[in-house]
Amino acid sequence: MSEIMKDYTCEICIIGSGPAGLNAALYSTRANRDIIILEGKVKSALEKTKTIENWLGEKNIKGEELLNKFKDHIKNLNNVRIIKGDAISLLLGMGKNMISTRSANITADAIIIATGSGERKEIIKGEASLLGFGISYCALCDGPAYKEKVVYLYGEDEELIEDALILYQMGCIVNIITSENVSELPEKIEEIKKKSIKILDNMEIIELIPNSDGLLEKMKCKKITSDQEEEIYLDALFIFSHVPSTSIFKKAGVELDNKGNILVNQYQETNIKGVYAAGDVSGGLFQVIFAAAEGAKAGINVAKYCRLLEKK
Repeated sequence: MSEIMKDYTCEICIIGSGPAGLNAALYSTRANRDIIILEGKVKSALEKTKTIENWLGEKNIKGEELLNKFKDHIKNLNNVRIIKGDAISLLLGMGKNMISTRSANITADAIIIATGSGERKEIIKGEASLLGFGISYCALCDGPAYKEKVVYLYGEDEELIEDALILYQMGCIVNIITSENVSELPEKIEEIKKKSIKILDNMEIIELIPNSDGLLEKMKCKKITSDQEEEIYLDALFIFSHVPSTSIFKKAGVELDNKGNILVNQYQETNIKGVYAAGDVSGGLFQVIFAAAEGAKAGINVAKYCRLLEKK
């Protein structure tokens, strides 16, 4: 027998239970709003982070531990319900907003999308199991842990070059590996050359290999022009090829940028009235403090939106 669908109503539905979603709940509940947090199956990026060293007040804390502190805070608030399930369909901007999971239908006056960057499609064999153990998607976040260590950046756009310079400034031994020809890279590559940063072009990474402790030790690469393979030893690999899981929001009419991030204005509003977005799902700097701050901003503004609805 199939599970009976449950119906819920609320003023604000927050899709996502990472730092952006939880802080959005904290700030909107201060305005005495009725809130549902939809907690999906995909782990928050914070939960998967080995250690956090740049959260004020915590010199060194596991990402999962910090997230649990956030959740404990929210669980003690009034007017907040947490429902488990992934959003599988949305009907937005029709007066009331409808969110469906496999076991529930939620009707809300307003929505905050705070799903993070979603599950990333693995592009290299062994990538997923080494996330946080030598694999990173954010130089600014994890670079300091690799000072005076050998790091490689893998990609082809200007973000790759910018982050190579950031890591160089942090004191890392920086290298770039790219499937493009060096002449096809953005003009800023000339600044990289002046720093004597090694560039391996026309190269594809085909496998990442851990050591006996489960940390990234080496990568198997293939020269595109000759199919010649080689192994390269390294301490960290920063990957710049992201596939966000925002197709469900695009299908519902939410506008995305050319990288698949949800477009928002300074109030965290999307192109649909009553629909907000915060945190990694809208791009920007993938830092806990930025996600939490955007969540707070979204929470404050969605509470204002709900007050305006009451006056109508």
